[in-house]
Amino acid sequence: MSKVLKKDQAVEGFDYGSLGIEQRLVVQQRAGEIRERLRRTAQDIWEVGQKLSDVRSRLKHGQFEAWLSVEFGWSRRTAYNFINVYEAFPERANFTQVDIAASALYLLAAPSTPQTLRDEFMHRACQGEKVTHSTLRKALQAAKQSPSSAASTIEVVKVAPEIPQATPIRPEIIAFIPKTEPVGKLKPVVVRTSEPKPVAIPSYAPPQVKLGDWYLLGKKHVLFCGDTAAAHFHERAPQADLAVAITDDWGHDWLIERANTLLLLPESPLKEGTIKQTLMLYSEPGDTIIFPWLPDKAMLAIAHQLDRRICAGDPSPERCSRAIACSGLKVERIHP
Repeated sequence: MSKVLKKDQAVEGFDYGSLGIEQRLVVQQRAGEIRERLRRTAQDIWEVGQKLSDVRSRLKHGQFEAWLSVEFGWSRRTAYNFINVYEAFPERANFTQVDIAASALYLLAAPSTPQTLRDEFMHRACQGEKVTHSTLRKALQAAKQSPSSAASTIEVVKVAPEIPQATPIRPEIIAFIPKTEPVGKLKPVVVRTSEPKPVAIPSYAPPQVKLGDWYLLGKKHVLFCGDTAAAHFHERAPQADLAVAITDDWGHDWLIERANTLLLLPESPLKEGTIKQTLMLYSEPGDTIIFPWLPDKAMLAIAHQLDRRICAGDPSPERCSRAIACSGLKVERIHP
């Protein structure tokens, strides 16, 4: 549940009893309809966004976030990615007849994506071209580097808080994306779709891991046991397609320049399936991913099984050891 919710809203189940009969029936019906849509493909993302927008308009201040958390385990930012698609395409596009990846659709609808690029890729999809997240991301990068584009900077996109600015806020999900044009009404780009199928995770006795050491896993991934904010780590970290920082203690501004896309998620509570969904939505097989923390022991195993290349680190030898053991990969110490 979002940390910005009031204490009296932290309940085990959403308080439908506080709603009127008609209001309660509509909101409960929308919950069932959204669950059904989530089991289908990208053609229903628009409709999910429409229904979320409808529910949002029917609930009072703060109730929308509580409903999202109880019904789907989502934050406000997650829901807004579906709503973005609905608002970016006011008239429902016929997604059943175009080949566009769901993750590409979310990026296409992001407020930072220029309308000209959005129109171009939708036209290409309607002409029979398969539109992928990788293809669209490369086009955004090219647009950013063109002479007519804005300066090559990073824009932090997040929803305006619904509590006084003086109150400290720890973001639930923040996306750092290439700035291509001035952003109007700020909205997020991170989404969750239906729950992924469980990944079979092998395990064996944890190896001995020491602070300051680098390790090679499966002759493919690298892991550093130590402070990932230190130069010893980030000077050796590769340029990455995606960085996923799961932490409640930020201090890694270097990631903004090192990764094409940076996602910041809270460490607790980390929903089951979040890591797999995030990697599937915002990267493709063969992409390089940076994990500057390893709070979930299955992170390396999941990334390996999805055929991503990982550069990871964590200051805790225990967490590094658990992640290596869970991956089931052969580990070799790399001399610094």
